[in-house]
Amino acid sequence: MALSDLAIRKTKATGKVFTLADFDGLCLNVSPTGGKAWHFRYYWGGKQKRISFGTYPEVSLREARRLRDEARGLIAKGINPQVHRKQKRRAVRLASENNFKAVYLQWFEHRKLELKMGRQSTVSQIERIFGNDVLPRIGTASIFDIQRSDLLEVVAQIEARGAVSIAGKVRTWLNQLFRLR
Repeated sequence: MALSDLAIRKTKATGKVFTLADFDGLCLNVSPTGGKAWHFRYYWGGKQKRISFGTYPEVSLREARRLRDEARGLIAKGINPQVHRKQKRRAVRLASENNFKAVYLQWFEHRKLELKMGRQSTVSQIERIFGNDVLPRIGTASIFDIQRSDLLEVVAQIEARGAVSIAGKVRTWLNQLFRLR
């Protein structure tokens, strides 16, 4: 029998774990303290597996059913939903760790080892130019999503204000940065 939102809200804790089954492998686990968590049971490689979709009421019945349908679609394509979820999380983490600003900071630390410090030094120029012109435009973008056209746009905007020599330096520095990566 399919669950209803009213039945879920009326469910109270009994002091031990129990489940309320929906259909197609979706169930709601109720903890002894009254916490409610969505689980989807499926078979993979001849063994029963389980994946969690979150807690009720943060994840509604409708949302849990949508997540179950997505997981069933992955299974039909021969993809394990648990592995797929881990890969998606890893890709998100990798993209956030490898945004342009993070890569720039790594490159800058590497570059500072070779250069002298000072008021009019290359180090101070790099900091100032990247801080004013480059990072505000592409600093939050993933390094994997940045296209050549994005970089050319940054350089063109520097040239447009009449700083042609700085634009040439930025082009060189961006080339070094992407070669390091």
